[in-house]
Amino acid sequence: MDRLRRVLMRILPGWWLDRIDLENASIRRAVTAFAGRVGSGERILDAGSGQCRFRQLFAGATYVGVDFGRGEKQWDYSGLDAVGRLENLPFPDGCFDDVICTQVLEHLAEPELVLRELARVTRSGGRMLLTAPLGFGEHQVPHDYYRYTSYGLNYLLRKAGWTVTNIEPRGGYFRYMAVMMIWTYLYFFPESRPFWLKVLLSPLQIAAALAIIVVGVPIVQSLDRLDHERCITLGFSAECIRNSDPKGV
Repeated sequence: MDRLRRVLMRILPGWWLDRIDLENASIRRAVTAFAGRVGSGERILDAGSGQCRFRQLFAGATYVGVDFGRGEKQWDYSGLDAVGRLENLPFPDGCFDDVICTQVLEHLAEPELVLRELARVTRSGGRMLLTAPLGFGEHQVPHDYYRYTSYGLNYLLRKAGWTVTNIEPRGGYFRYMAVMMIWTYLYFFPESRPFWLKVLLSPLQIAAALAIIVVGVPIVQSLDRLDHERCITLGFSAECIRNSDPKGV
């Protein structure tokens, strides 16, 4: 999926990419809105930051990206400010004003320990934006452990010392189906297939990609407004505030 996205970024305008790269676009919108409420000079921790793709959104703040550096093999981790495990962060208590943690929780074998550690390094009253998947295929295997309902996220966050102020689904049934169309395409055309099969299927692959990207995904996504319940979703965005005494929760 990440390789396909990089190719599309080179050939498609940004507004069209947002219409088909629905998973990343929804996360970026959530982080952009959160960044707009981060004050100048505040310290922001991006926990599990990967390639630090959100650094530019926090230009007025002190951004710190930390990651273990073993997610996608093709990622460039040279931009990290710190390398370490989220279960044992190399920072003192209460040193950050805000935290973002996007699409990381499913890759953590002990998510509650990490949420408590994030509470430890965040000041009392500090804010966190967390996103986690509900409907999504296995990725970054074998380090892919969980999927989260809104109730599960709320429970874990409260138990770890956070007060949840808002949890929202990132789209409904039709957005979910639009993303699954792309995943299905990648499943039937894996990058590991033999070279002779790549040559044989290239015209079919190109036609299928164009049909999915140009026609299928935007049409299906446009129907998402019809789903008012949104209980079938790609995942959730949660905003929360660090309690005054997280250890006592």
